[in-house]
Amino acid sequence: MKNNSMPSTRLYYLDWLRVLAMLGVFLYHNAMLFNELGDWHIKDATTNIVATAYDAFTVQWGMPLFFILAGAGTFYALRVIRARQYALERTLRLAVPLIFGWLVIIAPQAYYQAIFNGIHLSGNPFELYVQYLKTLPDMEWYHLWFLEQLFIFSIITLPIFILLGKARKNTTSRIATIFEKPWVLLMILVLSLGLIDSVLYPSGFWGHRESGGWNIVSNALFYISGYLTFSNERVVGVIRKYGWIASVTGIIGMICLVVFYIDVLTNLTDYYGTTEFILSQFIQAISTWSWLIVIINLASRYLTGTNKFLKYANTAVLPFYILHQTVIIVISFYVVQWNAGVGLKYLTISTTSFVVIMILYEFLIRRVNILRFLFGMRLTRKISSS
Repeated sequence: MKNNSMPSTRLYYLDWLRVLAMLGVFLYHNAMLFNELGDWHIKDATTNIVATAYDAFTVQWGMPLFFILAGAGTFYALRVIRARQYALERTLRLAVPLIFGWLVIIAPQAYYQAIFNGIHLSGNPFELYVQYLKTLPDMEWYHLWFLEQLFIFSIITLPIFILLGKARKNTTSRIATIFEKPWVLLMILVLSLGLIDSVLYPSGFWGHRESGGWNIVSNALFYISGYLTFSNERVVGVIRKYGWIASVTGIIGMICLVVFYIDVLTNLTDYYGTTEFILSQFIQAISTWSWLIVIINLASRYLTGTNKFLKYANTAVLPFYILHQTVIIVISFYVVQWNAGVGLKYLTISTTSFVVIMILYEFLIRRVNILRFLFGMRLTRKISSS
C-alpha cells in the first residue's frame, strides 16, 4: 500500500458517517417493533409498511457501513500507533464493554423479552439475575454481537494489515499492486460478497444472517474492505468520481430485489442452492456496494467540516450503541400495549428512548471514570460541561 498519498488531516466525514450510522441503527431498531418481514425481541400487534420499508432498505447497508468505518479507523490508527498498542486499545474499547454489557446491560432485555413471550418469572431481582447468568453460556449477545465480531476481526486481521503496510518494502509488494487498481478492488469486493453469501448455508454457523442481516464472513469482508478502501486514495477517488453511477445501480438493484426476489430474501433457507437464491445474492452484493459508495461519496463531498456537536456525538457513539437496544426494549414493552396508532407509538418510543439514553450518557457515563472505562471510553481527569 502506498500510504504517502493519503491525507494527513483527519477525515471528518468518517466521523459524521459514524454518528449518522448510529442514528440510522437506532431508528432501525425502533422500526423493528412494527416490521412485518421479521421477528424481534418485542413486537407490536400491528405492523407498518413504512417501518418495514425503512428496515428493508437500511439493513442492506447499515451494519456494513459500520464495519467499513471500523476498517478505515484501523488503517488510520495503525499509521500512528504500534500493533501492540492497537491490540491493547481494541481490548479496552471493545472487549471490556462487551463483557460488561453482556453481564449487565443485556439483562433487562432478556427479562422483558421473556415476560413478553409469556414466560413466568418469579423471585427477587438477585434470583432473576442468577437465572440470567445461567443462560450466558449459550452466548446470546443480543445487539452486542457487533462488538464481539469487531473485536475478533481487529485481532485476527492485525498481522495481515501489518504485512500489507510493509508490502511496498518486500516481495509481497506484488500482491499489494492488485489493490492499487481501484476498479479491480471494487470488482473483487462485489464478487467476493456475492460468492460468500451464495455458498454459505443461511442457517449454518458461518452463514446465518442474524448479525445485522449479514453473516459473520460478510461482516469480516466489509471490515477488511474498509481498510483496503481507505488505504489507497485512488480508490476513494473512484468512489467520488462515480458515485452518481452507483446511485443508479443501487436503485435498480433495490427494485430488482423487491420486485423479483423479496420472497427469496425473506425465506433464504427454503431457496438455498437454487438459481433464484444465487442471483439474489449477487444482485444484493451489487446493490449494497452501490449504496455504500453513494453514502461515502456524498459524505466526502458535503460533510467535510467539524464542530463541537460532532466531537461530542462522535465520543458518544459507542456508549449510545451499548445502551440503545436495552432502553428501546424496556420502554417499548409498555408502549406496545397502548391502544394507539403506530405513528404515536413509534414517536413515543424513539423520542423517549433517545432522551433516556442521552441523560444516562451525559450525567452518568460521561462524568464517571469507572463508567467511561466500562463503556469503552478513555479516562479523563476533568469532564467538560460543554
